Amino acid sequence: MSRRRQLVRCAAVLSVLIGGIGTGLAHAATGTALYVDDDAAGCSDTGPGSPAEPFCQIQPAADSAGPGDTVYVARNKTPYAPVHIGSAGTADAPVTFVTAPGDHATATAAVVLTETSTPAMTFSGAQYVDVSGFNLSSSGASTLVFSLSQHISYDTGWVTTAQAAPGTGGTIVVDGSSSGIALTRLNITPESGGPAFASAAGAQDITLADDLMSLGGGISATGTTGIRLAGDTIVTDCGNGISLTDGSSGSVENTVVRPDTSASCSDTGTPAEITVDAASAPRVTADYNAVSPLPAGTDYEWAGTAYGTSQAFRTGTGQGTHDLDQTDVTPDGTPLIDSADADAPGELATDLHGAQRVDDPLVADTGTGAGDYDRGATEVQDPLHLGLASGVAGSAYVGVPVTFTPGFVNPWSDSLDGYRYTFAFGDGTTVTSVTGPATHTYTQPTTGDTIHATVTVYRPDGTEMGTETSLSFSVRPLPPLTGSLDCRSASVRTAPSLPDTTGCGLTASGFSGYPITSDRVTFGDGSAAVSATGSKSWVRHTYAAAGTYTVTQQLTDSGGRTFTDTTPTTVGPSYVATDPRRILDTRKGTGAAERQVGPGGVVHLKVLGVGGVPASGVTAVTLNVTDTHATASSYVTVYPDGTSRPTASDLDFTAGRTNPNLVTVRVGAGGYVDLYNAHGHVDLIADTQGYFTTRSDTSDDHVSPMSNLAPVSPTRVLDTRYGTGAAKGEVAPGTTTTVTLPKNGQGTGTVGAVLNVTVTGGSGSGVVTVYCGSRPGTSNLNYRVGQTVSNLVVTKVCTGGKIKLYNSGAHVHLIADLQGLYTNAVDGTSPWGSPFVPAHPTRFLDTRNGTGARAGRLGANSTLTVKVAGVHGVPADATAVLVNLTGVAPTTATHLTAYGAGSLPNVSNVNLSAGETRPVLAVIPIDTEGSIHIRNANGSLNIVADLEGYIG
Repeated sequence: MSRRRQLVRCAAVLSVLIGGIGTGLAHAATGTALYVDDDAAGCSDTGPGSPAEPFCQIQPAADSAGPGDTVYVARNKTPYAPVHIGSAGTADAPVTFVTAPGDHATATAAVVLTETSTPAMTFSGAQYVDVSGFNLSSSGASTLVFSLSQHISYDTGWVTTAQAAPGTGGTIVVDGSSSGIALTRLNITPESGGPAFASAAGAQDITLADDLMSLGGGISATGTTGIRLAGDTIVTDCGNGISLTDGSSGSVENTVVRPDTSASCSDTGTPAEITVDAASAPRVTADYNAVSPLPAGTDYEWAGTAYGTSQAFRTGTGQGTHDLDQTDVTPDGTPLIDSADADAPGELATDLHGAQRVDDPLVADTGTGAGDYDRGATEVQDPLHLGLASGVAGSAYVGVPVTFTPGFVNPWSDSLDGYRYTFAFGDGTTVTSVTGPATHTYTQPTTGDTIHATVTVYRPDGTEMGTETSLSFSVRPLPPLTGSLDCRSASVRTAPSLPDTTGCGLTASGFSGYPITSDRVTFGDGSAAVSATGSKSWVRHTYAAAGTYTVTQQLTDSGGRTFTDTTPTTVGPSYVATDPRRILDTRKGTGAAERQVGPGGVVHLKVLGVGGVPASGVTAVTLNVTDTHATASSYVTVYPDGTSRPTASDLDFTAGRTNPNLVTVRVGAGGYVDLYNAHGHVDLIADTQGYFTTRSDTSDDHVSPMSNLAPVSPTRVLDTRYGTGAAKGEVAPGTTTTVTLPKNGQGTGTVGAVLNVTVTGGSGSGVVTVYCGSRPGTSNLNYRVGQTVSNLVVTKVCTGGKIKLYNSGAHVHLIADLQGLYTNAVDGTSPWGSPFVPAHPTRFLDTRNGTGARAGRLGANSTLTVKVAGVHGVPADATAVLVNLTGVAPTTATHLTAYGAGSLPNVSNVNLSAGETRPVLAVIPIDTEGSIHIRNANGSLNIVADLEGYIG
């Protein structure tokens, strides 16, 4: 016997179709999604089966799946192993296996696995499982096996046994202990020569609907109760398309059984195409089938009697009242059209390819129901199709309308009422028409290759009919519609006296024949768009909250052309530097009770209306917070009252020491902030340094000049050890050192400075106060004999860029590193500042536990690079971040330097002795990669960093 065969597969394969999920499946509304992708770099068969870490193979997903779960298998080029499915769903929550996009781009993609003589998929003890969209192939006797399984649906795909496989087993096998098996819309190719489907005695409730079986045997059911064959097409080599024996029961309807005319059979007495033995005949109904055997073959063998025609079958059995045979079926298949039983048990609403049932107006309806069901696995579709779209002859021109008209080939003379047409004009634009023709005006010329237009036609029911193409053409240019949007240049930005406000400059230009009809600007906060006029304009907008927003300019001209430009803008409250004032001192009862703060204690500190801070219009305050007289190592967290306490800390200290740290904190409920102490007892001191306001004027007596922060490259402006910025030598107690900032800090627009101030080599204990004007009764830095200690300071700047440092107690060396300038005007010298956006304190780096970087201590002369822009709520274009930087337990005395782009600057941020843990607030510029860098000088230590906000 010789057979024409498709591509021979020599190994067991499991393929995943590009095709979608079959419409006949029931899917759970809830459940876990499990993912399988053997080509994913991070796949693992130990789980968890997430999109980020999918299973490599299907088996572990099948083992993990429970009721309501869905397993998504990627369609890849690489192979999958055979799978045994024992999953158990429920009627309301089945286990579902479907395909998902993979690395194979073509529509014929197949994901294969290589095994020998092994079924590609076996259901064993499974219940309520839905599978859709898989191709299965095996070189063994069977490819798809059901054992001890109930309520399984397998829809849409290919199931094949290779030509080299044994020819006795079924390509699909159902054992006698399985029931409720639905096999729908399948291409089944038993190239081995065995049956396409075989069920054993005891099997129950089996449905094969709208399946195509070819290149081998057909259906064999032995002692099977309730088998339903509906709308199948069985192309057999030598008869025996359907065999129901040993007391099988069920129905055979709408099924086409015909021979493979390319196959040859040496036997003249080939089996009948449909065989039902005597034990099964009383229990089986057959109707609306079409049977066409080989010339030497037989149509039916029913209860042991052969029937050569459908008429003889009807007369002899009373069955097949509407059956067709070889005398009825014409070469074009017309009698099969619109002649099926729409109510046949198991029949589907769509065919093998998922196509809906359609009525052929040229063929009389002889079936049941609406009369639009065809016999067999495929439904003849409307032959209406598209031709060539007419439109441009040669060239089109920018700004000149062109009309395109779809062309039809319509042998059925269908009415086109209700059709919808989507035109794609080759330039990225589309339009939908309900009348047919569409007019389009091109806005851009072609360059190089020509283009063509397409039209996609949709039927009245919304399904797509197809797409047609016009002749190729070029588009010649007209001057384009253009515009620009700038919200970042100093020349257009608003002054700090208008907090939370952006200013944007706009330009617009186009072709004189198409005047600009609309120039709309939206600000990214949901507010109404504003209209700009003229070729140049400026708009201003005040936001309800600080943050980074996207501003969009949308231009439209009279020719319908549009242009869109976007730019980010950052707004925030403006900073007002104040004369430092003490608003909290638990040693004296200032701002709180006169007693130490105990473990877990919280000080509710009023900040609005005290210490030079206005009673309203303030979003955040800057405080110099100091601990003293601590009885145990602890930390302090400062946060808005009425909010949950963050995990970040602002002040870390050990027993018996005095340590300050600068803190910027949002104001909470009622104008309060909270100071939480973790362990032991401690006195807390807080001095106001300034505040952030949303007020848009400076008329109040309490309001100093408003400013924004301009981060600078860290610069050492004072070091008395070397004579930098002041005379070389120790600073005597009770003396004041005056420092002149660099040129960019000497302009009239500079009102404040941010400096990291360090004391080293003190002969005794004391404090340092940084100020401008009259010396306040507060301090910025506390030191003891021999200690090297630093703190961030925000101070006013006097005329000429001068600031003062007062040393109270002992001979010391003073060091000051400039980190930023607060400015309020463009004067040609001072840099233009950017708004500060406070953030909820967020720990983004902790080398003790691997947060933000590899876990482990940072060694000597080592640099840690940390990504901050584009994460943690910091926009990608931020210029700097405000960070509470903590060094934890160095093995020797050291210092940390935090910086942005460029080489390591000669500055420090945190100075630590061996074993000490200390934080310091730092303004850190962001480099072009969106990262900051932290350098450790000596020994090794852990580093913790908490985000306090960013500068736009």
